[in-house]
Amino acid sequence: MPTDVLALLGGLTETAQDGRFLTVVATHGSCDDGPTVKALETSGSVVSSASTANTEDGPCTSELRGEKVPVKLDRPLGEGIVLDAFTGRPVPYGEWPVTAQSRS
Repeated sequence: MPTDVLALLGGLTETAQDGRFLTVVATHGSCDDGPTVKALETSGSVVSSASTANTEDGPCTSELRGEKVPVKLDRPLGEGIVLDAFTGRPVPYGEWPVTAQSRS
């Protein structure tokens, strides 16, 4: 089950030719079941919110991982912008860094 805490999106890696599917990199920790992404569509944007599933309590490394997650849209993105609900900013186009980043 997702948590109520938003997670950072690491990037927009792909938009399908028909504009109805996006692939984003969602971040999560090493002590959970991975990310989930939801999309809120408006006339000019898609606000993507990422969260993590089944976060464990207790000792855990602070490793931040990125995972590609497909997102299906109800209508084509067209010239719309993809926003990150965590930051309120546009999701950058590109891949998550190959090496894991550590939070301090």
